[in-house]
Amino acid sequence: MLAADQEGGLVQRLKGPGFATIPSATMQAKQSDARLRRNAYEWGRQLKEAGIDANLAPVADVVPTSMVWMNQPIGQLRRGYGRSPKTVAAKVTAFTEGMNQAGVATAVKHFPGLGRVRGNTDYMTRVVDRATTRHDAALAGFDAAINAGVDMVMVSSALIAASKPARAASWRVVALSTTRVM
Repeated sequence: MLAADQEGGLVQRLKGPGFATIPSATMQAKQSDARLRRNAYEWGRQLKEAGIDANLAPVADVVPTSMVWMNQPIGQLRRGYGRSPKTVAAKVTAFTEGMNQAGVATAVKHFPGLGRVRGNTDYMTRVVDRATTRHDAALAGFDAAINAGVDMVMVSSALIAASKPARAASWRVVALSTTRVM
């Protein structure tokens, strides 16, 4: 399997001839769900033509309005679909369904979420999420991705304070969602 990180915006690894410039998730969120589904299909078709089997997207993290510019991994980089779990769920569904129609597997990320952290787990250790809980509304995008047929769930390496003891989500099975994620 070959996978690429083609979220859009600053996270689009494959560019140039044969690849459309994919807007950031913040811009994708302004499209209707039907339009985003059609665009994701087209982006997926381009990946498929290049021999890519999976897209390491979409991002299902919800960044609260009060944290947009403090949230390094999602908010500052415009990688999120919005501040509303309902909106994020709708956009994650549209993106996932479009990729599925193109025959490209998807990986929803970053379970259980990076929307409420301040540090970036790509560059720092001990990034802690002190807010996310098992029945958190901010997990709606992950539930939606599962229901839309997402193929993989990429876990976050942030520490989840609500799980006792706090450990990196990728090192401990933590059933935070009410769906079949774990």
